[in-house]
Amino acid sequence: MPNCSNYSSKYETLLAVGQLGGWEYNVLTQELWCNTYYFEMLGRKDYASADWAKYPIKDVWENWLHPEDLAKAREYFSDFILNPETEYTQQFRMLHANGEWLTILSRASAMRNTEGVLTGMIIGTHLDISDTFQLFENLTITKKEFEKSKKQIIKDNALLKAILNSPKDLFIIAIDKKYQFLGFSDAYTAFAKTVLQKEIAIGMNAFDVLPADLQTLAKSNYDRAIAGENFVVTNNFVFPDGKRRYYENKYSPIIDQNGKILGFTLFANDVTVLKEQLEETRIVDMRYAALFDGAEDAILIADAVSGHLVDVNDRACELFGYTKSELIGMHQTQLHPPEDLLIVGELFKKFTKTSTYQFVDVNIFNNEGKRKPVRITAGAPFRAGKYLFLAAYFKDLTKEKATIEKALTIQEMLSKAEGIAHVGSFEVELPSGFAVWSDEMFRILDLSPNEVVAHTDVFTSMVLPDYLEQYKKWILKESSVEGESKPIEFQIKTPKGNLKHVIVTGVSYKNKAGLIYKFIGVVKDNTARIETMESIKLQNQKLREIAWAQSHLVRGPLSDILGITKIIQDNVANIQEEEMLISQLHDAAQKLDQVIKDVVNNTSSLNETT
Repeated sequence: MPNCSNYSSKYETLLAVGQLGGWEYNVLTQELWCNTYYFEMLGRKDYASADWAKYPIKDVWENWLHPEDLAKAREYFSDFILNPETEYTQQFRMLHANGEWLTILSRASAMRNTEGVLTGMIIGTHLDISDTFQLFENLTITKKEFEKSKKQIIKDNALLKAILNSPKDLFIIAIDKKYQFLGFSDAYTAFAKTVLQKEIAIGMNAFDVLPADLQTLAKSNYDRAIAGENFVVTNNFVFPDGKRRYYENKYSPIIDQNGKILGFTLFANDVTVLKEQLEETRIVDMRYAALFDGAEDAILIADAVSGHLVDVNDRACELFGYTKSELIGMHQTQLHPPEDLLIVGELFKKFTKTSTYQFVDVNIFNNEGKRKPVRITAGAPFRAGKYLFLAAYFKDLTKEKATIEKALTIQEMLSKAEGIAHVGSFEVELPSGFAVWSDEMFRILDLSPNEVVAHTDVFTSMVLPDYLEQYKKWILKESSVEGESKPIEFQIKTPKGNLKHVIVTGVSYKNKAGLIYKFIGVVKDNTARIETMESIKLQNQKLREIAWAQSHLVRGPLSDILGITKIIQDNVANIQEEEMLISQLHDAAQKLDQVIKDVVNNTSSLNETT
């Protein structure tokens, strides 16, 4: 036993006098120490190597538990280790060396240091309550024998009182054949006063203490015990204090050395706490089943150390295509494709060490070898008994992934369509002005999504001063009227200095309060169209100039040339006149040449603009 030098002689004396098997368990090291009487009580004195020696808990407790009590006793002890704030009291059967099963009442408490912090030590006792009724034989001796053995009786009575009063929730009562109290434990005295609201005394009739509605049942049990029957019944009652209590009552007749029945003993074990714990456990199990089996997503629980699955819900069976029995026992790595095993293994280790919720998107394989995308969400590992488990949610992302891919495809198509049409879309939250712009909107404004936060002020700052007042009036009007707006056309200057003609239109939306809260619209880059129209106007001007040149400037010199050549050809003029006509012909030809050059130049500039 650790630090045994610190235990007082009073502690050892109390265990010895009370014939209590003492034990001490270290939760951190899982070591168990027992005193000698722990083994004497079971007829196994030779098994004890020394007082308060250390033993394997399996050898000196679990292996001696009744098979029907083993699982429940281990589970209850494990629950107490996990929640030491509760009171530890349980009853089970242990094997005596002679082959008989003893009924043991086990009680324990978690130790704390002077600062109230748990030390990891649990100290408890084992009390054999199977044959306690024999201790009452000393109460049935005759008056003559009592007088002769008065000193011994006082000593035995003190020992009996110590033993009877040691269990907190075990009431021990001795009643004679006239239903009068022969004796009772201090615990029953306190119970009668606080719960039954009665003051009790030796010799008092037992029915004067019990509530009227319990007397018929009590008398039936009393008579069975007085008739010589040993039996155990479990009852629950609502007492005068208004609380329902559960009791496991053991009745045994008191028989003297001549075989005469003098009365009976009643061991009433208050199992209310145990019943409430069992009920709470049952409710927790029901809630667990409802949440576990009714969850929308697949839930898998794995051993946090080995990685093997220990439980799955129906959704998990649907997701992976296996039955529950097929999934349980599989290693978690068997659920993923080979190329993902490295990352899945690392993630599992990470999940077992986290104290918060984590999630990751990976792929799984179902029983048909089909790959499915899933999102795994796992919380902190939890402990049940000495085992550590990890629970994880597997959400099937197959439809979600397909939806996202479709949405991205549509978004990409819309983005390309906007680019072809030079139309940018936007959505503005009112009155904050924060907006969402499409990629084409950013391109029209010569901006990058990484360099600016979309906002109406950013766009307004680009409107040229000549159009600003008109634009603000349009904004004020459209942000106060629900429905489709009239388009407005104006010029902006982008941060890169580019002047652009734009047309803006859209639709305003009201919320439930009747206020305009959103405006969705488009911005059309009309710059190319305006420039084309200006170019066409310039071309038309040049064409008109060419046409005028053809109809006036060209025809003048050409008419002179045609007239002079006609005179010379018809021999109308003399030699002196012909010389003058040739000079005039030369002048007319030069004028015509100049006009042709001007027409060619105008035609070239026209080609350049187109």
